[in-house]
Parts: sequence; C-alpha cells; structure tokens
Amino acid sequence: MAKHLILKAAVIAAIALGGAQGALAQRKGGEVVIGISQAPPSLDAQITSAQASRNVTLHIFETLYARDENAKPVPELAEGVTVSPDGKSYVFPIRKDVTFHNGKKLDAADVVASLERYRKIGASPALVAAIDTVKASGEHEVTVTLKQAQSTFLDNLSSPRAPIAIYPASEAAKEAGKIEIIGTGPYKFVEYKPDSHVKLTRFDGYAPNPKGTGRDGFAGKKEAFLDSVTFRFMPEGGARTAALEAGQIQFNETVDGSTAKRLGSDARFTIHKVMPFGLQVIKFNQAQPPANDVNFRLAVQAALDMEEIMAISYADIYQMDPSWLYPGAAFHSTVGSDKYNKADLKLAKELLGKSSYKGGKVTFIVDNLRANVDTATVVQQKLKEIGIEVEIAVSDWPTVSKIGFTPTNWTFWTHGFGIEPYEGPGSVMAPWVNGLSQQAKDPEIDRIAAAFNAELDEGKRKALYDAFQKHMYDAAVAMKAGNYGIFQTSTAKLKNFKPYRIPRMWGVWLEP
Repeated sequence: MAKHLILKAAVIAAIALGGAQGALAQRKGGEVVIGISQAPPSLDAQITSAQASRNVTLHIFETLYARDENAKPVPELAEGVTVSPDGKSYVFPIRKDVTFHNGKKLDAADVVASLERYRKIGASPALVAAIDTVKASGEHEVTVTLKQAQSTFLDNLSSPRAPIAIYPASEAAKEAGKIEIIGTGPYKFVEYKPDSHVKLTRFDGYAPNPKGTGRDGFAGKKEAFLDSVTFRFMPEGGARTAALEAGQIQFNETVDGSTAKRLGSDARFTIHKVMPFGLQVIKFNQAQPPANDVNFRLAVQAALDMEEIMAISYADIYQMDPSWLYPGAAFHSTVGSDKYNKADLKLAKELLGKSSYKGGKVTFIVDNLRANVDTATVVQQKLKEIGIEVEIAVSDWPTVSKIGFTPTNWTFWTHGFGIEPYEGPGSVMAPWVNGLSQQAKDPEIDRIAAAFNAELDEGKRKALYDAFQKHMYDAAVAMKAGNYGIFQTSTAKLKNFKPYRIPRMWGVWLEP
C-alpha cells in the first residue's frame, strides 16, 4: 500500500529544525521548565512503559547498554561485553567511575539486584525471559547466563521502553513503586507533586561515559549544563502554548500544526519536528466479550477508515502505512496491507453478524490527550454505523494506563506506540507476548516471538517478523491507524537542542 505523507507546505516553511545552533559557547546554569501533556504514572522506571515516565526517568537512570542515535545497542554503565562461543554467556565489565545520586559507588551487586528485580516485576518481562542466572563474577563484573542463545539480548537489555534501569541494591530490593528515586544519570530527583510537576537538578557528581564523544541517542556523553529541569503536567495544549509565550515554560512537548505555523514565524521561538514519532494504536481487551471473539475484532478492523482517524487526530503530520515498524527500518513490511484501512462497512456487518456480539454498550477508555480523544470519537461514530454502541470513558493518563493493563472495565483503548517501532521487531512483538497488552495469551504470537529471539539467521528472522505482522491483521490482535509525528516548540534561547524520543536536556544550555 502506498504511503502518503500529509504535511502542510505552510508548516514546512515555518520549521527551523533544532540542533542547528551554530558554534555557540556552552553556558552552565539556568532553569528549564518543560510542559508535558501527561503526568508520569510512576518514576520507578522499571515498572512503566509510559512515554510520560520515560521523559523524566531517562534523565535520572541509566542502563548497562543504551541505544545510540540510530537505535543500535552500545555500552553505557557496562564497559562492553564478552559473549561465549555458544551465545549463552554474557560477561559485562562494569564501569568503576560511576556514582549514584546518594553517593554510593556502582558495583556488580547493584547490577545483579536490578536485573533480578526486573525479572520479577519489570513492565516488559519478555525482555529478560531468556535469562537463566545473573551473578557477580567480580566486584565490577557481572555474568548473565541465558537458557538458550538469543539474537536480541543486547537489544532487550538496552530497551528504553520500560528501561532495565540500574538502582542501588538497597532500592532494587523494594517492591514496585516503593523505591527512592536514585540513579546514576546526569540529573537527580528533587520532588514529584502528582498534580503539578517533577523537578530534577543537575548531578555534579555525574561521570559521563568515557567512550562517548557527544550526544548520541540515549547514550554518548551526557553533559548537563542546566541547573534544574522541571516537567510540568499540562494536559491542555492551549495552556502549554500560552505558558511558552509568557515565558513560564521553555519547552513544549507537543503542539498542533496551526500553532507550529504561527510560532514558527516568531523569532522568539524554535519549532522542532519529529516524524514519525509513533503509531496510533487501538487495542482490544481480549479477556472479556465481545473482544474475545475474533469475528468481532475483524468486523471493527474492516469498518474503520484509518485515514479519517489520522486526518482528524494528527491533521498536519501523519503517514498511512500498514507496517508495525517505521519506514526505513530493516524489517519494514507491507504484509497484512490487504486488511489495513479497509473502511468496508458491508464486510464489517457480515463479520459482526458471525460474532457473539448482539448489542449493548462497549467501553472505550482514553486519556485526555486530544489526539486520543479524537481517535476514540471517530471510532465511536464509525462503529455506530455497523451497530456497535461505544461509550467513551475519558480520564487522566495514570488512571487509564492502570485500567488498560487489567482484564475488566474496558473493550477498546487507544494510545501511541512509539518507542517499540524505534527499537525494532523484537520490541514490537514483546508487548503482546504472554497476552500482556491484549489481556489474553495468543499462542501464535508467543511461538513467533520465541522463534524470532532464538533465530540468528537474518533472512529467517525477517520471515518470522512478517508472520507476526500477518497474524496481527489476520486475528485483529490490535489495530494500527497510522504513523504520526509531532511538533515541539521551545524558546529560541534554548541552544543545541536536537529532538529525539524524549526531550533530552543534556548537551543543551540557555542563553540569557
């Protein structure tokens, strides 16, 4: 299926990409306030995959391996790795220059405790499912033994989705959500007021990775020049824009296209474009009727006009593309495109007639992000045409994300799926393994993912990924509407900023 990039020419003309700041002098000091649309459901990095949490926690915590600018795994807290000939043993020498925010020096015991904690309660358990044992093989050396060789192990270890963050061993012994927020990153935690903000300050004891030559994805040399960074929770886009114009915030996580066009003509501001930033995904709760019926799910998939959804939800910056990976990714695939964006109401009614659904309201849970509410509204209107009555339940992101990972009180849920397609096929599969996201196990997905993780041949891995994507469409496991991008805005005084998966506040500074 052909891809269509919808991006108004007037907006393109207004874009001044971040990072083109010239040879400016770096300055230490200054306070930056970032307006973000959602409050983090948790700052315990290991237990949440929410974008709102990543925005904050990846400034605080670090991992053994991280992703560079091109999403390749590279050493961060590890100096490197030695892999045994059979591919089952990974020996990680741990950097000796690293200090936690509480003054404790990082050692192997901290790494072991953190990995063991993730194995028990991590938000993406498939990432560590192949691990057999984790042991300290020296004061600054950790040996991880796998049950079987896994082609994606370093990819998994470096995943920023629900990062395998390294905590002090004393904190890693604690239950989910009960930790003190102590990491090794360039900024340290100060306070979290759930209805207001999270505040971080520069960690002057931070030891940048000696192998880093500059800002590089989530890795590289993380230089913190700012005195503090505050993430202010501002769900209303107009309020964030007004705060930027008034100088109350210095960075706005996302604005709509018309606002980007207007602010782009004002020298006080810089517009940053990230495309694609995510997939707009619509999930089914397969743990309860009617979404446990494949014909019901196929009927919904057949009915929806995905381009209508994207054109309304992301009017100025979207792509129509059936792949669950981003364009340009090695395994990008059009498999399943015959079932993508059908908008076939006749077929939908036929499939619905074969299902167990005989009327009654179904619940669509959605957070208060405008694009997600727009998506839910379009779905509601379209499904009404085939006889499905949808009730939309809007709440804040922490509430909705909690409900969405339980098997009751919802049928549909829409949100962005952004970090996984960035990471690659293994990460795209992981949220569906063991029924984590659809609330019911899918043996075919589990089989494909296990085979993919064990397969070393590139061609066979590509075929397995194609089989996964085909199954996502054939069984309507979940639905992809399209790819969306985002516009971000900042004060022009924020120098050397380069947009990425989070608003990285290392390597940037404020001009007076």
